[in-house]
Order: sequence, then C-alpha cells, then structure tokens
Amino acid sequence: MSYRTFAVGLAAAAALLAAVPAGASAAVSATLSKACYSNIPTRGSEPIVATLTGGTPGGRFQLNTVAPNRPGGSLGFVSGNFDAAGNAVAQITSWRLPTFTINPSKGQTVVLTVSDYTAGALDVPVAQTRVTNVAMDVSSKPRSPRRKRKVAVSGSPFANQRLYGFIVKGTSRKVLRRISLGRANACGYVSSRQIVAPRSYRPGSYRLYVNAGRTLNKQRAIGSRFRITRRLL
Repeated sequence: MSYRTFAVGLAAAAALLAAVPAGASAAVSATLSKACYSNIPTRGSEPIVATLTGGTPGGRFQLNTVAPNRPGGSLGFVSGNFDAAGNAVAQITSWRLPTFTINPSKGQTVVLTVSDYTAGALDVPVAQTRVTNVAMDVSSKPRSPRRKRKVAVSGSPFANQRLYGFIVKGTSRKVLRRISLGRANACGYVSSRQIVAPRSYRPGSYRLYVNAGRTLNKQRAIGSRFRITRRLL
C-alpha cells in the first residue's frame, strides 16, 4: 500500500478564520488579522496582515517576521509609510516557517517586529503569531490496508473545526468510507490513527480527501492518492 501526498482545492481558505487580535509593546502596536497563517508548499503563502498604530506620522517603517529567540534573519518582511496619523496596514505576502518542513505542522511561532526608521527604533517586537503548512501526511506503514495508520493534516482554513476523511475511487464523488479525524487546533492541525481504505479492501487506485464537516467538499479539501495492490505469494 503506497501513498503520495498533494494539496488540492482550498479556494475559500482566507475566509475561514475569524480575526484575532494580537498583543503589542513599545510605541508602535500591531493587531493581526488571524491567529495562524498558512503556507502551501511550492505554491506560496497566505498574507500576514497587520494593522499598525502609534508610528511616526508620515514616517518610513519595515515590518518583519523573525524566529523567536534566534539572532537576526527575517523570515519575510514588507516596507511602507505610516499615514498622517501614524497608522498603516501592512501585508507580508511572502514568508517561510522558522523550521523548514513541507509536512503538516501543529504551528510554529513567529515574532513580528517593526523598524520605525524616522524614530530611530529598529526591530521592536510588536506581536507574535503562528504559521503552518496546508498539508497532509499518511503513513505508508503498516503495509496492510486493514490496519490503522497515522493520518496528519494541517492548514489554517481548518482551524478549530472537526475534520473528516473520505475515501473515493479515483475521481469519483461516491464515498466508500468516511472517517472522523477529530477537532483541529488553531492552525488546523489534527493527527489520528485510522484505517485508510475502502470497506471492500479491493485492489485499485483511490484518494483520501479531508475537509471540515461530515460531507465531502473537494473544493475545500486536501487529498492524498494511494493504491491497494494484491500481494503475490
């Protein structure tokens, strides 16, 4: 039994999380739009959106994402100007996880810092958030399709929702088995041991889709393609 993981769908990913405020310090403060942001490996990242207040009116700034407790090095940044009231909305559209991985992640912490160049303040921490991947990983062991294996999923569109898996034949929409993976955390992460095979266990090509809710929705799902083969003695 072999698996190959890939990401699909998620057209409405950005709309699935409520706005979550973040704490701040120093003269400039920041409020973030989400509690966790997602990267789709090889495809790009969801913008980290920060509303900044308390900056130098009309002054130049840079907003950085950095790994906590690590010297220097930005994981992503954007520059801009405060308005006449010292406010700004900044979006970091390209960033990376502190510890590189393309696998599902429970969420890695990043710190947001602001350099208010006009005021001479450099890299002042103003908030922190978590980042993750939109990803699925299905263990290739055990080899028998009749035994449970680890299934892990993450992605901020799934945050705090109950996730279900759906096994279908090829591109069919007919669900051959539905499994409950449990409730995801704030970064959409959940891990569970499940039988990932149709109830018939017949050889063939199948797909496991995972989305929030008890009904298969391929446009809001991620999926993993696998095959069941007959062993010849």
